[in-house]
Amino acid sequence: MGSTITEKIVSRALGRKVVAGEVVTALPVDKLYFNEVIGPPAILNFQKDFADVFEQSGKKMKVFDPSRVAFMPDHTVPSCSIMVSSGIKLMGDFAKQQGLMMYKEGDGIEHTIASEDGFVLPGEIAVATDSHTCTQGALGALAFGIGTTEGENLLATGELYSFTVPESVRFNVKGALQRGVYPKDLVLHVLGRMGEGGCSKRVAEYTGPTIDSMAMDGRFTICNLSVEMSARTAIINPDETTMEYVTAAVQGRSGSLSPDEKAAIARSDPDAVYSQTVDIDASAVEPTVSLPHSPANAKPVSQVSDPINMVFLGSCANARRSDLEVAAKILKGRKVHRDVNLIVIPASRKVYNWAMANGILNTIAESGANIESSNCGPCFGKHMGILAPGDRCLSTSNRNYKGRMGSPEAFIYLGSPAVAAATALEGRIADPRPYLGE
Repeated sequence: MGSTITEKIVSRALGRKVVAGEVVTALPVDKLYFNEVIGPPAILNFQKDFADVFEQSGKKMKVFDPSRVAFMPDHTVPSCSIMVSSGIKLMGDFAKQQGLMMYKEGDGIEHTIASEDGFVLPGEIAVATDSHTCTQGALGALAFGIGTTEGENLLATGELYSFTVPESVRFNVKGALQRGVYPKDLVLHVLGRMGEGGCSKRVAEYTGPTIDSMAMDGRFTICNLSVEMSARTAIINPDETTMEYVTAAVQGRSGSLSPDEKAAIARSDPDAVYSQTVDIDASAVEPTVSLPHSPANAKPVSQVSDPINMVFLGSCANARRSDLEVAAKILKGRKVHRDVNLIVIPASRKVYNWAMANGILNTIAESGANIESSNCGPCFGKHMGILAPGDRCLSTSNRNYKGRMGSPEAFIYLGSPAVAAATALEGRIADPRPYLGE
């Protein structure tokens, strides 16, 4: 009986074979990263709760491995308050003291830069204090979110306690995506089919010819949204496309993968055992939107034409190069509807600079959009575009629960960057295909 990629990754970390359902007393992690929301309290708790332990052992207070920990301020940057600024300063001071990597405000959204900079690699166990850490599953890493207390303990020990090896659901995706249909449409379709709890506590493993032919930007989007069906995380088996991306990412870090990093790369066996297999015909998927107030409330765009007064193109779900490219193609030579506020936030400084050098940001700006430096923006309702009561927003992010982006009396719809751009032009939920040509 073969093993899934998830079972193999955990087995490698423990040095022995494990199977789904097994409870692991202590699971070593390879990478740990924090944003400025949970990072500061985790640092303070670590300093408070472990002071006596280090003192009694006669050792200087130190994180488990400085090379495997990073701080990535991204949620409300540039800082929007004294409290946020104080937290970021605490992170920076702690990083200098401990010899950790501290990113600058504006470097990008944590789940984008963690892969973009080669911090997280295929076959690793990566955790962060945010539920969308699952985005790293596109690399073939076992990545998932943790809480403040777990983050504090990990800083000291590098281990997660009482970890249950999750079962996996295999999503077998076949068929070519239609013109004007993107990975975001595909994953919203999957959420609509599975429901909010359809993959509860299990790993969503995406396989099949459609996934094999998909570029990395799309794979990140697929994995990012998968927790919205209550998945523990999502993962895609690494292949040539993955390794081309990773090779480029690590060039700026160390030049190449080490022998140990190469040895960690894993793929599911052909005879691996899954708790469920779900077949998806990608060729039947239309441009799709999720209506308020659930990502699983998905419908084809042809069935929706609700009025919209704000469009947000950003977040860790959809603000990479290809996302900005398609939006610029639709917006080029056109103007955003007079009743719509279009906010565009590239996912990282590298994406921002690339889009600026290629004239993409200029095209978007000329359409009437507001372009901001790389951060999470209005995605979680803290700054750069908070919704008022009665507002209707089409967002390329990953959640549309009540109050997610501001007022609980606002209405949030989810869609692809192409749907976002078309909607910004028309002032209503719109099909992007008429703007894309043949």
